[in-house]
Amino acid sequence: MFKTVFYVCCFLFLNGCTSAHQKLTSQKPAFYAYIVGGVDSENASQEHNADVYITPASCQKTVTALLAYKALGGDYVYETKLAITKAGHAVVTFSGDPTLSSEDLFEMLTALPRKYFNGKIIVDGSAFQTPPYSRNIIVDDMATSYARPVAAANIDGNLITVTVTPGMFTKAAVVENDGGYQIDNQVVTGEKSVIKLSWNKERIKAIGTIGISDQPLKLKMSPENHDDYIANKFKSILKRMKLPAKVVIVKESHLGGTQVIASHQSEPLGAIIPPALKISDNFVFDALYLKIITRDSPTPILKWEEGDAAIKSLIKIHFNVDMDKALFVDGSGLSRYNRIQPRQLFKLLQKAYAVKEFVGALACMGEANTILKNRTTLPVGIRAKTGTMSGINCLCGYNVDGDVPQVFVIGAHNFAPPLSDIHPILDGFIADCFE
Repeated sequence: MFKTVFYVCCFLFLNGCTSAHQKLTSQKPAFYAYIVGGVDSENASQEHNADVYITPASCQKTVTALLAYKALGGDYVYETKLAITKAGHAVVTFSGDPTLSSEDLFEMLTALPRKYFNGKIIVDGSAFQTPPYSRNIIVDDMATSYARPVAAANIDGNLITVTVTPGMFTKAAVVENDGGYQIDNQVVTGEKSVIKLSWNKERIKAIGTIGISDQPLKLKMSPENHDDYIANKFKSILKRMKLPAKVVIVKESHLGGTQVIASHQSEPLGAIIPPALKISDNFVFDALYLKIITRDSPTPILKWEEGDAAIKSLIKIHFNVDMDKALFVDGSGLSRYNRIQPRQLFKLLQKAYAVKEFVGALACMGEANTILKNRTTLPVGIRAKTGTMSGINCLCGYNVDGDVPQVFVIGAHNFAPPLSDIHPILDGFIADCFE
């Protein structure tokens, strides 16, 4: 009797797996790769193309988050320091804090003896020697709101807000920005809003129309030249302080022979990572990547891709998972050069289930203000991370609703637009797996 029940269960399970796979592949032509199984299982319950290297897109953030928790720790804080040199100059030493604001800097700089201070403000960005923009992303991504420059000195998320206000019908609109840049304004007031922002050397170029009945539009873009952006931010802060001083940006350390007079600490990583993971913040995770790969490096890291070896080594140390020919050239997954096998990510996520802070940081099905807010057809026990770019859609995480938690990794590549078509297909497959 027992054998009969066992074989019937096996038949139904395997039949269900086959049905889910057929349903997946029949709905939209694409290259599908997936693997599903228990957190403690040596073998997957179902898999397909699990050893093919895929581009993980933002699912790469799970790797960065895990290493941040393990290599840096949930209690780790970024610290920005203000010091005075013997020559009377002020040195602001940055640590790569992606959460640092102009207000934080203003409060720290109030420690300067303003009445007597007549030196320079030296911006020390020596913590990272990598260029602000990785050479591994495509040119069209640069200076967008989602692909911002990342450096040791980060202020206000390295993001510029451009505000467009309608004027008289057919007349020029009012275009302003909070980054201190000059603007080539070619926006007119019309019937509907269609505006494009770009860079023209060191000026913001705004082209298009804004609806005459529309409220002021706030558009986001990132700086093309990071040093100019940081200098403008400091000039704005110093103007507010009524402190005339020359701003000098350097890439070598100036802490030697200085006296630290003030500092600012970020929130701990345990408070920074969960909201960033839930909304898939590229900026935060690329900043974490640079912090992780440079922290214990005996020599300066000059290129983003040089961090690949450090990431693989840390994965082996903390999780005992070999990544072999995987490639990690950033922390956000923005680059198409990143690659990983679904099986490798699956094994890492199996080990990662013991890191409860990480599991708790993943978005839940339908959770408001997260990447899963509209993915309401997923099972209620899903805790997951998405990965999306043109022609690529991935989903990885856990199903915690059951006696045995399950791990899943699924990627769809080379499908035709629209992207909105692929979400319900992947979500339906996951639902079928755990039905």
